[in-house]
Amino acid sequence: MEQLVITIEGKTNADLLMQLMRKFNFVKSVIRKKTSEPLIDKANILSEPVEEYNWTKPKRPATDEEFEQMIAECEASPSMTAEEAKKYTYKLLDEWSRRKK
Repeated sequence: MEQLVITIEGKTNADLLMQLMRKFNFVKSVIRKKTSEPLIDKANILSEPVEEYNWTKPKRPATDEEFEQMIAECEASPSMTAEEAKKYTYKLLDEWSRRKK
């Protein structure tokens, strides 16, 4: 059996969570323990989760040189008209549907 410790601010929030938890069949018991001290040290909690660099959400704004490089790469990449893209997509869907059979 496992035990889970949850810290919640406010009696109302604690009551709501306790009612919800009691509705689950796999929960054996729900016990409230009022504490005056937090169970964890809030000073050691990071304000943001640690994650790898994500280019869609950079931590800093791009420089002018980076913008120019991105635009140059986009302009140099192959492009299709809307009709070409539609035909290509239908071709891929046809190939996929044949493989599924």
